[in-house]
Amino acid sequence: MSIVLIGFMGVGKTTIGNLLSEHYDKSLVDIDTYIVETTQLPIPQIFEKYGEKHFRDLEYQALKKWIDQDVIISTGGGIVESELCKELLKQNDNTFWLKCDVEILFNRINHDNNRPNANGKSLNELKTLYSKRELSYNEIAFKHIDANRPREVVASEIIESL
Repeated sequence: MSIVLIGFMGVGKTTIGNLLSEHYDKSLVDIDTYIVETTQLPIPQIFEKYGEKHFRDLEYQALKKWIDQDVIISTGGGIVESELCKELLKQNDNTFWLKCDVEILFNRINHDNNRPNANGKSLNELKTLYSKRELSYNEIAFKHIDANRPREVVASEIIESL
């Protein structure tokens, strides 16, 4: 079964995923990168051209394809917007929620053009989105991990808990 990292945009899911991938000698599947590669479209263009619902459908198809494989999965921050994805994630015993202070996340992602749900948003708008998703992250996570710490510490905590 896969090891899945969930959490808000900019929390470090792909960075931690890379460390876990090296440690376990398993492939890292970054769901956002997988979608970009398979559609040949950047995420903002998918949102603009087809809408967020279509993007969430693509996320579900990707998660469904990879969740039962022996890989590390880094999800997009909004994967919990899909009830279908949440149901898949709840069935995985190795789903880790990486938590980080919203102010830190805001500084990391505020001007990132590749994040259509965050680009140009105020800190309060980002806090609102985070609060909306926080309950879902909590509901589906096997374990909560404090991602305010150095990435090596975060990865070690995940490794020790498996």
